[in-house]
Amino acid sequence: MPRSPFETSRVHIIFAEDDLVFREIATPAILRVGIPEESIHMAEDGLEALECLESLQSGDANDPIVMLLDMRMPTMDGQTCAVKVKELREAGKLKRKPYLVCCSAGVEQVSFGGEDGADSVFHLTMPKPFSNKEVALVLENAERWWADGATLCGETPVPVAGGGGSTTFNVNTLQVIVLDDEPICRMALTTALTFQGVDEDKVVECENVGEAVQALQQAQANPGAPLMLVLAQERWSEMIGDLGSLSRKPFLVSTSGVDLMPNSTRFDAVLPSGFHQADLKDLMDKFQFWWAR
Repeated sequence: MPRSPFETSRVHIIFAEDDLVFREIATPAILRVGIPEESIHMAEDGLEALECLESLQSGDANDPIVMLLDMRMPTMDGQTCAVKVKELREAGKLKRKPYLVCCSAGVEQVSFGGEDGADSVFHLTMPKPFSNKEVALVLENAERWWADGATLCGETPVPVAGGGGSTTFNVNTLQVIVLDDEPICRMALTTALTFQGVDEDKVVECENVGEAVQALQQAQANPGAPLMLVLAQERWSEMIGDLGSLSRKPFLVSTSGVDLMPNSTRFDAVLPSGFHQADLKDLMDKFQFWWAR
């Protein structure tokens, strides 16, 4: 575990970006969140970023390091750099472990994991150019990572939500209960979820409310594990009962394909009826933010 609390004024930022314009835009955004100017280290490619990281190893281990890595750079791109960092970490060669962030012009919002499925390397992906709001969100998640021991990428623990106790979240520990009276729809969603890293054995398919209630009751035996309940019809949420009273509260998702009624505050997310993998990735991002609340 880190030996001191996470303090923004003590954070070092390594920003690897080959475009001078993006570097000039980024500096004010980073300064606005409270990072000292002397703690911003600019690099033109991944190789220079690794050199910055190496030079910081002799510094105070209580000062967090966040690496913002552009995906496309000459000499060494951000993906390769992140892999190198992970290798150094696993080999025990890093006293100060960095929080790895992918910077990409191909995304519009901060999300967990990396661009194009590179979630085993990066902790987060951030759009570029970015503002101080995106940087603040990155630091908010980096603070949770720091408090939980600065773990390896792909194994990021975050505080439990919904009263589940103190545990860590990993997508292959997620249990999903799918309630849909159409077998083909249940099967399609189960298959799609596995592409997001969900363990197929942890998906419980139900064709009626009674089966879903039974599955929810059985799920309470493991109160510290993440749980998602997906309903094909909004009205079923009322038939299931008071989810807030459960010790293992589920993240509630609607796949009705229509706009929710005004009183449908019970749902945490909506998945379009004709969903794509991008929709599922967005769903998993929302779940992880909910879990980390």
